[in-house]
Amino acid sequence: MHCGLICLFFILNIKFVFSSNNSNLLVYQDEKGILKRAKCWGYESNCTLEDRYGISTTDCLNEKFKQDFWKMVDFGYVEERRKEFNELLICQPHKDQVSSLQCSKYTRYCVARNLYVDFTNLVQANNRDKFRENIFKPGQIGGDCEVNEKMLEEQKEHKSALQSWYAELETFTKVEYSHDRCDIVIDHPVIFMKMDFGGNMFHHFCDFFNLFVSLHVNGSSFSKDVQIVMWDTASSNYYDPFSSSWKAFTSRPVTPLLEWDKKKVCFNEAYFSLLPRMRGGLYYNTYVPQNCVGSNLFRSFSKFFLQQMKVRQLGPVLVEPRSPQPKLRVTLLQRGTPDNDRVYRKIKNQRELEKVFKEFEDLELTVVEYDWRKMTFKDQLLTTHNSDIMIGMHGAGLTHFLFLPPWAVAFELYNCGDKNCYYDLARLGGVKYMTWSDGGNPKFEPKPSEKGKHHKYGANPKFWNWTFNSERFKELISEAREYVLSHPIYKTLVSRNFAKRKAKSEL
Repeated sequence: MHCGLICLFFILNIKFVFSSNNSNLLVYQDEKGILKRAKCWGYESNCTLEDRYGISTTDCLNEKFKQDFWKMVDFGYVEERRKEFNELLICQPHKDQVSSLQCSKYTRYCVARNLYVDFTNLVQANNRDKFRENIFKPGQIGGDCEVNEKMLEEQKEHKSALQSWYAELETFTKVEYSHDRCDIVIDHPVIFMKMDFGGNMFHHFCDFFNLFVSLHVNGSSFSKDVQIVMWDTASSNYYDPFSSSWKAFTSRPVTPLLEWDKKKVCFNEAYFSLLPRMRGGLYYNTYVPQNCVGSNLFRSFSKFFLQQMKVRQLGPVLVEPRSPQPKLRVTLLQRGTPDNDRVYRKIKNQRELEKVFKEFEDLELTVVEYDWRKMTFKDQLLTTHNSDIMIGMHGAGLTHFLFLPPWAVAFELYNCGDKNCYYDLARLGGVKYMTWSDGGNPKFEPKPSEKGKHHKYGANPKFWNWTFNSERFKELISEAREYVLSHPIYKTLVSRNFAKRKAKSEL
């Protein structure tokens, strides 16, 4: 399927509707911006390389790194989890039995059918442990099936709060399953999730990303008629400034686990989602094979999430309506206000750097502070997705790199010694990454200030502020500008935009 310019603009403007039908999800752009439709994701048993979703990973040092990249951070990762899942039927139903429990290795992802759970011991007064492990006694969680106790015990190696579900399932036993035993019966699918820290976008989006991957492990079912349950045993509320993101996955309110305190609940269909800090999981502390760029799993997550949040790509802006010259949209992410001395990694000479953009007639600078109290998360996404160059200091806000358009430059102004975090995230998303370099001239090294000011972490460069040489900054901006202007998809869209405006003016 080939796509003309109008069709290409259509796909960039997020017109597809996601449902449990995969046909819309399998549409993607190739390296030149041509719209294509895949036949499969890549993890299905009969999926060939030619039929697979997405474009090829680039820049790997060799073929082995490319294969490792596929298995570790692309749809090959889903394939591995599905293989594990098919081999671990921990509780098998025999004749006339109705329940089952099946998991991937180390109980990192599980599916239970006709699950009985007794939450009698759920709440403890003043409990601050978010993932208390001693909730269930034998007989309080289980189903009407035959438990392979040896197989279950063999999964305990990764027992840890955010690495597996073993602590919650280790007492799973054969029990009578009858709706008459339950105070609550839930007929629709339920997805249990244990969350990382909700106040940090980098960590919280590990939750959302692993939920997305779990939907693929489940056979790419993207129905929103599911109930997401926040598995949190602490008596305090979960802090979640990104709560609007749940609408991408469910049409139902997110349920705190504590709502079922002292209740006996029957679940017809329950899923235990992949977790945010699994060993070798995604994407926290993930090893990304050297130099490789572009995971179709991450690209599809970005596309899915932006569509569900109804975030549109507005396309390139022209300097003048009748000019073919584009105006690049540059977003500078500011860390707090200049007078806020509780925020670190601030650009001390930010105003000086802002003046650099006035030397480029085709760069349009927007300075933003991504604070949920000042700017809705959807508006943040809209700004990010319509940025051609995004610049910011090391920090969780750079998780927005995941949602840049394919031609964009992700410019981490300074990584403060944490070299891989956002470099890897940009690589996974398939966008160009840049960070500060002195260009071989030591005088261009960033200059720190407020060293030692923080009472606890004063020796850590992440708790200093920094000054940058404006001359070198201009050189790096020029490099980013040239990359965007030469990107094939961007060039195609500019040509289309100009042709459309020209045709209008001649009417």
